[in-house]
Amino acid sequence: MKSVHRRSNGARARHRPGERAQLRIEALAAGGAGVGRLAGEVVFVPGTAPGDLVDVELDRSARPARGRLLDVVEPSADRVAPPCRFADACGGCDWMHVRIEAQQAAHERIVRQAIARATSLAEADLPPIRVHPAPLPLGYRSRARLFARAERGEVRVGYRAPRTHAVAAVDRCVVLVDAIAPLAGELPGVLHGAVGEGDVLISLGASSRPVVEVLWRGQLPPAVWQRLDERTARGGWAGARVTLDGAREAASFGDPRPAILGADGLPLLLAPGGFGQPSEEGAAVLARRAAELAHLDSTRPPHVLELFAGSGTLSVLLARGALRPSPGAEPGGAVASGPPGPASFTAVELSSGAVACLRQNLAARGLAGKAIEADADQYPIPARTDVVVLDPPRSGAPGAARAIAASSARVVVYVSCDPATLARDLGEILRGGFEITDIEAVELFPQTSHIESIVRLSRARRSPR
Repeated sequence: MKSVHRRSNGARARHRPGERAQLRIEALAAGGAGVGRLAGEVVFVPGTAPGDLVDVELDRSARPARGRLLDVVEPSADRVAPPCRFADACGGCDWMHVRIEAQQAAHERIVRQAIARATSLAEADLPPIRVHPAPLPLGYRSRARLFARAERGEVRVGYRAPRTHAVAAVDRCVVLVDAIAPLAGELPGVLHGAVGEGDVLISLGASSRPVVEVLWRGQLPPAVWQRLDERTARGGWAGARVTLDGAREAASFGDPRPAILGADGLPLLLAPGGFGQPSEEGAAVLARRAAELAHLDSTRPPHVLELFAGSGTLSVLLARGALRPSPGAEPGGAVASGPPGPASFTAVELSSGAVACLRQNLAARGLAGKAIEADADQYPIPARTDVVVLDPPRSGAPGAARAIAASSARVVVYVSCDPATLARDLGEILRGGFEITDIEAVELFPQTSHIESIVRLSRARRSPR
């Protein structure tokens, strides 16, 4: 193994273009890269697995240093052959070369380390992390974001290539459910003649038929609009919606609203173009666990506040009443009967389209509750609130964390897709006198470095430090 030469004063050696080195990958980091060391210097190497011995081209101008994978000299037991022929070119599944069990272990370690680092808690003082494996490692996604670009009269559709804005064209994606998997190969023909580029969101809609959302920056000829109309009119697609850059309103065909089976077994409408979990099964596990963890050891019904409620993926169970976990029950099973509904349920969401779907989803189930259109990160916590559940975007919820810390809430359930912002916000909430009781990781994104986690906090019996 090559050594790293350093100056006598401890300064980092100058970067030499094309410098090669050999190192052993020790672990996987948040963001997907493998982590190795050269004479104590950390090097991030994308496309590697824990235990790999690799040859890399070094780039010490980055912080930390980066390594471009040249060759896997000695593959580890955690390295597998990717089941997708586009894996090397496509940036969608950055861990498809890693054994599923190793992916889960890496997710667990990343969450634990992030929380310990940001909260100054020792890892040994954190509760064990419960991992919920994905029911399916492939064919699990019922929604995805594709990228399309018109080039020399043709339209290429696929995902972003790793660390670039180039299109990695695919004709079928192995992590998508069968109903929408062929769309990647169909969309170039639908968009033929377009000028420019855009994002294409594909998902399941009514009757499990495809829904397509096109966000286009450029021009779409009349033939494209005609093809979209034909596909919805004939019933092949449930709906489509197109938003041109600069246009005040979107154009809709059929019913462009995505729809999944909710955690309660009933249809759940999602806002067109809005947020939704990648799979029905994963969303159901997440909703059930959030509702179960929201329980209070109390004889009276609680007042429940949900922040960043979206279209109601979690709301439809929270509004029924926090489900008490049954001993030995496995997540993902039938919805358990719980205590009576909450004393009050309030859901806060900024998107008007999501709020409209949320209200419709609650009404379709005969559930009471308020759906408020407001900025959840700035929403004041009502004095009588007992339970706060929040599922913020990747940027986290610093404002909500401060409000929760200053509130009289007794239980907090924080659902997160980013360990770093989760850990940052937990530090704020802990300073308000809470303690962490449960940490769980839900494998919503197998084959990728993305992590979905749930943390439950309760008001500490002892005074905060």
